[in-house]
Amino acid sequence: MQFPIAEAHIEVEAADLMRWQACQAFDAGLPAGASANMAKYLAAKASWEAANVCLQTHGGFGFATEYDIERKFRETRLYQVAPISTNLILSYVAEHLLGLPRSF
Repeated sequence: MQFPIAEAHIEVEAADLMRWQACQAFDAGLPAGASANMAKYLAAKASWEAANVCLQTHGGFGFATEYDIERKFRETRLYQVAPISTNLILSYVAEHLLGLPRSF
């Protein structure tokens, strides 16, 4: 049980570090779009993975309304599509950081 919780913690911490990097760049007047987008991507992914582990751990009880796990599971999916979808973030990173698509 401790490994999935530790994994979720690591992913949340990684998202938090990227968030702070974006904040520092913004405060310094530097471009922060890439860091902010990557922080949002990592946070959405961490949230989804943690919710998935939570639901899997609770089994059928995860769908019982008394525990609110099902509701939180549904809500965490929202982070991957709003306010900016993970596909848009990946597109931003590919275009602005990796220079894709490349013409050959």
